[in-house]
Amino acid sequence: MENLTVYKASAGSGKTFTLAVEYIKLLVADPFAFRKTLAVTFTNKATEEMKMRILSQLYGIAHQLPSSQPYLKKIKEETTLSDAQIRENAALALRLLIHNYSYFRVETIDAFFQTVLRNLAKELDLTANLRLELNDNQVEEEAVDMLIEELNKTSRLLHWILEYIQDNMADDKSWNVIAQIKKFGMNIFKDYYKDHRKQLAVVFQEKDFFKNYTARLRTIRKAAEETMKKRGEKFFEIIEAHGVSVDDFKSKKSGVCGYFRKLIEGEFIDSKKVYNDTAAKATESVDAWLTKANAVAGNPMYDLVETQLMPLLQSTENERKQQAMLYATADLTLQHLNQLRLLEGIENKVQAINREVNRFMLSDTQALLQAMIDHQDSPFIFEKIGTQLENIMIDEFQDTSTVQWKNFKVLLLETMSRKGMNMIVGDVKQSIYRWRAGDWRLLNNIEAQFNPQMVTEKSLKTNYRSQRNIIAFNNTFFQKANQQLHAQLQELDEKQAQQVERAYQDVVQEIPAHKEALGMVEVTLFPKSEDYEAQTLASIVDKVDALLQMGVQEKDIAILVRKNDTIQTIGDYFLQHRPDIHLVSNEAFHLSASQAVNIIIQALSVLDNPDDILAKASLSKSYQVYIQGATFEAFNAMLQESALDKLLPQAFIAQKEQLLGLPISEMVETIYRIFELQTIKGQDAYICAFYDKLNEYTQDNIADIHNFLQLWENSLYKVSIQSSNNEGIKLVTIHKSKGLEYAHVLLPFCDWDLERNDSIVWCEPQQPPFSNLPVVPISYNKTKMLHSFYAKDYIQEYVQNSVDNLNLLYVAFTRAEQGLYVFSKKGDKINSRSKLIETCLGEVAKELNTSQITGEDDAQEATYFKFGDKLPAAKTEVKQKVDNIFLTPAENIPVTIAHNDAQVSFRQSNSSEAFLQKGLETENDKQKGYIQLGSILHAIFSKIRTQEDVPNALRTLEETGVLYDNIITKEKLLALLHQRLTDPRIAPWFTNRWTILNECTILRYNPDTQRTEERRPDRVMMDEQKIVVVDFKFGTPHAEHQQQVRDYIQLLSEMHPQPIEGYLWYIFSNQIIPVK
Repeated sequence: MENLTVYKASAGSGKTFTLAVEYIKLLVADPFAFRKTLAVTFTNKATEEMKMRILSQLYGIAHQLPSSQPYLKKIKEETTLSDAQIRENAALALRLLIHNYSYFRVETIDAFFQTVLRNLAKELDLTANLRLELNDNQVEEEAVDMLIEELNKTSRLLHWILEYIQDNMADDKSWNVIAQIKKFGMNIFKDYYKDHRKQLAVVFQEKDFFKNYTARLRTIRKAAEETMKKRGEKFFEIIEAHGVSVDDFKSKKSGVCGYFRKLIEGEFIDSKKVYNDTAAKATESVDAWLTKANAVAGNPMYDLVETQLMPLLQSTENERKQQAMLYATADLTLQHLNQLRLLEGIENKVQAINREVNRFMLSDTQALLQAMIDHQDSPFIFEKIGTQLENIMIDEFQDTSTVQWKNFKVLLLETMSRKGMNMIVGDVKQSIYRWRAGDWRLLNNIEAQFNPQMVTEKSLKTNYRSQRNIIAFNNTFFQKANQQLHAQLQELDEKQAQQVERAYQDVVQEIPAHKEALGMVEVTLFPKSEDYEAQTLASIVDKVDALLQMGVQEKDIAILVRKNDTIQTIGDYFLQHRPDIHLVSNEAFHLSASQAVNIIIQALSVLDNPDDILAKASLSKSYQVYIQGATFEAFNAMLQESALDKLLPQAFIAQKEQLLGLPISEMVETIYRIFELQTIKGQDAYICAFYDKLNEYTQDNIADIHNFLQLWENSLYKVSIQSSNNEGIKLVTIHKSKGLEYAHVLLPFCDWDLERNDSIVWCEPQQPPFSNLPVVPISYNKTKMLHSFYAKDYIQEYVQNSVDNLNLLYVAFTRAEQGLYVFSKKGDKINSRSKLIETCLGEVAKELNTSQITGEDDAQEATYFKFGDKLPAAKTEVKQKVDNIFLTPAENIPVTIAHNDAQVSFRQSNSSEAFLQKGLETENDKQKGYIQLGSILHAIFSKIRTQEDVPNALRTLEETGVLYDNIITKEKLLALLHQRLTDPRIAPWFTNRWTILNECTILRYNPDTQRTEERRPDRVMMDEQKIVVVDFKFGTPHAEHQQQVRDYIQLLSEMHPQPIEGYLWYIFSNQIIPVK
């Protein structure tokens, strides 16, 4: 029975509509179906859109709203229920969803697997309250820094790093390798490394492996150089012995002699440069060597060439190919060996840091689950959640990674066996997230994953988004582009070329019959010159002006770009030339764009380094200009007359020492108050986001100003905040535009390169001795890889790059509804998108009869292409009452920040109050001291397992602002803790002998009250012989204290067979009472 439907959904073909209909169909048939249905997609925004679409259409169907009629019509076609039953069930399903919203399982694929992970926390030896970390880069950089700091003279890592530095210096590269190590270290989060880490670990443990392996490769490389050099020298020895010079040969130095000269100079890898047409002809014909005068049989030169030189060239060329292969392979393999052997140390340090701060990397989720699945058909890891599911819907499947699919396939096969409704939706042509491990080939070959009888493929072919002319242009252009790409790839690998051709076999979309010949496409190709960027920027502004004059509103225009950097370039240009035009971009709203945040950072820099005159001058300037209202000219005048300190708030100068004594969170709040940052308008969102990041930092790190400033320089400065304003022109990257649509799309700088030589390709060598290492990371390089044993790896990566970049064009071009305006350049290199556009444009113009193209044949003139000249009439916006409550526009509520000094203190929650009431009632200071001290001690004991944990526990409390004041000093606290923990009766409790459970909750059901009750002993210690439970008290003994411990003993005895001991420890009096 077919119970998996695969929808191939091209751009604008109603994918979200189809998903919503299928989900609502399940609810109409069974209003409780949401409890056993899982729908996953890849972004939070898509999840939000999907949920809102389902809720709003359920409401619309239930209330017979006109906007929901298309959904009702589609559902009626595929169900036997009456209209009244459909509406009734839709209303019931909506009510059930709202009241059981946590069961509404429409979520991102990451969120789903996080749920699975938390369910398996015990099996995976993870704590239930672990925090998930998304920022791989920050964690990896922290690990490398700590690794470097901990190096010592006997460290193997230090020896490797020193070798790495020496190799770099020998190659005239920088001796400072830390940045390179950090960059390469990010490979520990890549799936390919994770798949092979066990194989690599075996190699890492083998003593002297890298030393011997590296020496062998260098020997191969050197032998190749020497072999080819000898071949070249032999040629010149022969001609010299016969009294012949280079000038006696045809073409002299640039002829065959140049071939052998290059061999001597070590240039023998690139066939195009070495074995040119002249050399190729010389292997087959004597005449190619000689001038007309000497090209006569019987001539001494003729005989020399025929009998010695031509055979030498032929054998040398055969030898060159072999030696070039060995040399290039050895050279490529050696590239990253120094960094490769550091990966295990970096990974181990990352894991150690994560364990210490109770953190788990989101990027490790899939690999960890995959390791547990381990080829089982129905592994237990999905039992807790899989038994609840019958229907699974996967959206944006083209962005799924191989390891994600392996994990999901297990669950999908389970639900398919139960004959549930399962569907996969995607479009290979919109796969643009390979850098996030997305693999378009999974969708392209989905039928191979299942029994064909269980799978139905459907295509959504009609484009409902764009106007007729836009669709017609895209149909024609991408047909031509695919044909061109297929022809290129066919020369490299026929099988992979067929894969790409198949991916674009459904590129031609159907056009709804009711659509008129509306819509406009314009392509401008500027001649290659230094003015290209300026020409493009000016053209963008001109096109925007033209659209605005035609009545198009700013909010209906989008400018799509390939890279984030380009957003800043365009934004700056508009700000300079057309400040009246409003641009909207989340990338423009970085924390570094906030004057208030910059003042805080500048103030922290001054506190961190008081001698930094530049930081102090920047702070003075910001304060005087943005707080005091001075002009830049006035500030410059003040700077000449006054010392910098006088230009800053005097409270800041006077309180520097006090500020340095504060925890960093309080320090920042005090800076905010001293500099009166609330007076700078429009900064609240930035400040809120900054505080959030500061709090995240203090949770995982020692709250040190210098380290926080380093984090700011590395990553925090570019953290962006979401913009709620949708009224301006959208300035967005192509990647972030995916799934969106805009009336008019401008695509400037459409000229990015297909290949990047800084990307890493992981290869599996097959030939010895290279195969002694199971996997090798090499830098992507066409010339070397094609002439090495890694040629197949190059071809595969080239194909992937080609598809990625064609898909980027497809996504960008298909965002447009009414107008598409492309700006690129002509005469560019073969592997750029501009070259593809240039070569396809002429063919497109011929096929689209009504299109116009000029300047195509003149390299010095711009090429202009235009198709369509009529846009739909501009719509007059009339605010209408929204009849669907789920589609009511959200109102932005402004939030302002107010500074409020608050003293951080503990709340008293235990029995020490009773102790204090005996004789201390009138001694306020002592009472305050005992209350705070008891609370602090309780917090410390909850954080420590052994005596060695005390310093870290104290540091944590100190960083949160709890310690210390005039009553409780660090010295007093340390003295008391030392005195108590070295007591012979107590010391054994704080050793490594035990498995420790601090303040862990025990749940029990009380049949009398019919409620679940919680009990939380302060400290439970377990080993194989016995269990010890201790409760800390800070007051005087009471009978109910013993009963409390008895309850703990009773509960523990029901869970564990070992003998159990119970104690009350009155810490102030140091009295220990056994409890039976």
